[in-house]
Parts: sequence; structure tokens; C-alpha cells
Amino acid sequence: MTLDPVLIINIAIAILVIIIALSGIKQIQQGQAAVIERLGKYHKTLEAGLSFIIPFFDRQKFVRNVNARPHELANNRIDLREQIMDIPEQEVISKDNIRMQVDTLVFFQIVEPYKAVYEISSPVKGIQQLSQTTIRNIFGEMDLDTSLSARESINDRLRSILDEATDKWGIKVLRVEIQDIIPPIELKEAMQKQMIAERERRAKVTLAEAEKQERILTAEGQRQKQILEAEGENQAVILKAEAERKKKILEAEGQSKSIQMVQEATAKGLDAVRVVLGKAEGIQGVVLIETLKAQQEIAKALASGENSKFFLPNDLAGLFGAIGGIKEVLDLSKDISAKQPKK
Repeated sequence: MTLDPVLIINIAIAILVIIIALSGIKQIQQGQAAVIERLGKYHKTLEAGLSFIIPFFDRQKFVRNVNARPHELANNRIDLREQIMDIPEQEVISKDNIRMQVDTLVFFQIVEPYKAVYEISSPVKGIQQLSQTTIRNIFGEMDLDTSLSARESINDRLRSILDEATDKWGIKVLRVEIQDIIPPIELKEAMQKQMIAERERRAKVTLAEAEKQERILTAEGQRQKQILEAEGENQAVILKAEAERKKKILEAEGQSKSIQMVQEATAKGLDAVRVVLGKAEGIQGVVLIETLKAQQEIAKALASGENSKFFLPNDLAGLFGAIGGIKEVLDLSKDISAKQPKK
């Protein structure tokens, strides 16, 4: 059985059309992109996912020199992830004419694939050469000590300069890190000795500062102690003076009351004397006056409170005894006079 030649041709044409149509379907992986040219001119950029191009009219641009690691991707794919470029170690000369080796890392990302393909022939080589030149210029403006102690500022300056230069290429420089700065061996030894001497100096300064603080704290403690002792003594003097003052007040009040009692007793005695003298005559009045004097002395002795016991003179005690007898004689005389008939 022979096949119809027309049928065979139609089948062949259908298979060819299918193959051509399938060749126009492109699948782009996540984090990648592809640049499409139509008839030799830029047409569009394919992003992640399925896309369709016109066979024979459209083709993917060869972009192998765009990626930092081209062996990891196809020749027509652009890596949109953050890429790392290790700048080869290079020799730089500082402002004070010291030669040293500098090792650098550059982190960049392609944000506009169209510019990275058409604005520069080799973005990776351009970033590398620009980084080396910029590093030499920056380190040439600083002396060795500044270079070793200002890595952060050097990183910021490098990133700023590179980012500004690569913006035209559709590339964003994210970070620049100085991995290592290696001075000459003899200089490293001198720097190590200097570092040891500086540490010893700092240790001595720290020890001296600690001793100084200890002396200050000790003196402060002594001063506080003296202040507290003085305040305590002052308070004791005040309390003692206050106690003396209260004692004197109480003594004065006691003396005042004693004087008052004596004066009251004297006044009562005088009143009694006036009454008796008005009735008594002769020796009886004298006896009453002496009795009043004795009463005053006794009242003063009692008011002073210095002794709980006191002694009377013998003549005064006898006088008190005689007073009673005289009083009885006087009373008897009054009674006899009253009983005698009046003439």
C-alpha cells in the first residue's frame, strides 16, 4: 500500500509548523531574564515564566559576559540575583608612601537588563577595573593609620563611587567590603611592638586611675565620717544645752514657787501678828514676833529643799515651850479678870 504524496507533504508541513511553534515558546526561570532582538534590534526583555517569540524573526541575545559566574547560566540568560565579585588583590601606595596589599569584595545586582547588555560590552570587567582604580585613588589620599582604622568609611566611599558609575549600565552596587589590608612585614612587626607598648601604657593609666579613684573615695569617706561626727557632737551639745535650759527653768520655777510660798506664809504670819498684837500686851507681843521669825526661817529651809532635816536652837525650842505657858497664864489672867466684879 502506497501513501499519497500529497498526504505525506501535508503531514510533513504540519510537523514542521508544530516544531516551529514550539520553538517560539520560551520558559524563563525565577531570578533570570532574557533579552529578545527582532531583526537585529532590541525588542523586549523576557521575565520569569512562559513567553512566546516569533521564530526566525526574534532571537535571544547572547549575554555571557554580563554575569559574574557565566558558567552557572546559559549563554542567553541574565542573572537578576545579587552577585559577588572578588576583586583580585592589588598593591596600593598610601599618602605616606607605604605599600600595602588590599583585597576587596563587590556586591552588585542587575536591575535593568537592557542597559547591562547594550550600554557596555562587559559589565563584569568594567566593575572590576573601576573598583581597582577607585581603591588606588582612595588609599592614595590617606596615610597608613587612617587606612587601617577607617575601613567603614572606605567601604562607603567605594560603594558610592561605583554605584554612581554603574548606574548608566543598569547595575546597582549594593555593598563594597575591604577584606584585608596587608602592610609590609617589617611594618607589621613595628606596629605590633607599638600595639604592645600602647596596651602596656593603657594598663598603667588604668591602674593609676583606679588608685586615684580609691584615694578619692577614701578621702570622701573620711570627710563624710568627720561631717557625721561633727554633726553628732553638735547635736549632743544642743541636747545637753536644751537639758540644762530645761533644768534651769524647772529650778527657777521651783524657786519661784518657794519664794511665793515664803511670801504667802510671811503674809499670813503678819496678818496673825497684827491680830494677836491687837489683843496681846507686853511680853506676849515680843514672844509672838520671835515666833514669827522662827516660822520664816523654817519656811525658807523647807522651800530650799536642800535638807530634809533641820534643827532648832535650844533657846528657840525653849521659847516655843515658854510660849505655851505664857499663853495659858494670859488666858488664866483674862478669865480671873472677867470673873472679878466691876467697881
